Amino acid sequence: MSDIFNEIDEELRQDKAARLWKAYGKYLIALAIFIILAIAGYRFIEHTQEKNKEQASELYELASEAGRSGDKNAAIELFSDDRFDETIGYAIISKLKKAALAKSNDDLEGMAIVLKEIITNEEIPRYLRDLARLKLFASDNDNNISQLDALIAGDGPWKFLALELKGGIELESGNLKKARSIFEELTNGANTPNNLRRRTSEILKALP
Repeated sequence: MSDIFNEIDEELRQDKAARLWKAYGKYLIALAIFIILAIAGYRFIEHTQEKNKEQASELYELASEAGRSGDKNAAIELFSDDRFDETIGYAIISKLKKAALAKSNDDLEGMAIVLKEIITNEEIPRYLRDLARLKLFASDNDNNISQLDALIAGDGPWKFLALELKGGIELESGNLKKARSIFEELTNGANTPNNLRRRTSEILKALP
């Protein structure tokens, strides 16, 4: 008798499974296809990114070698390659290297163009955009000193360098009182880097 009940239960389960499959089978198939495509897409993107990194790495070495050998124009051209833009890390470092090479080649206009590209690109981390902003300010004699205040007030990693630069500009302009105040702030500041503290301390000793 128990065998009969077992067979009935089995038939009921199969019938229920058949009804469920009929009702939801197409959704399960669609979900399975979606998962397969998602995994394949992820693998493709991962492979592409890895390939882009390898190409950017090889290109970076070529550009760096050109720079080391003294062929600055060739190095700048290589660092301008669009393939660097495929990888955010290399996109940033290639622009910084390009700006440095342009400066050493006395091409201040070219350097400014590259630095402005960094500053205006919000995909680049803020501290690197601030570094580009600081480099641009230091290279342009027509800048207003108040433009440094945003970097100083922002409490970012370049705050102290910006403050030192502002002190140097005040000193060069003959504003000894303002320069002294800035260098004293750097010398006495609890968070001032040690090497910068020693440097400003020596400047204070030399001031009249």
